[in-house]
Amino acid sequence: MSFEPRRVKLHELYREIEALGGGDTDPEGEAYNRAILDALSILRASGFGEGFYVDQREYENRGRLAREFAPVIGAALA
Repeated sequence: MSFEPRRVKLHELYREIEALGGGDTDPEGEAYNRAILDALSILRASGFGEGFYVDQREYENRGRLAREFAPVIGAALA
């Protein structure tokens, strides 16, 4: 199995990890599902999960860009 690297938002990563879990009842499958739940709990503890659609860094970048370009755009409109 080969994977291509790609950028994903954390809410997308959360959903993809969540989808990896399954209904395996053998000991190996249960350990795998516990690892999936652990990864999801780490994301939730960091403030991300289902329903969180803007990651913090993206939110901060939007705010920084808005502050940076607001004077330029305002001057161009005047």
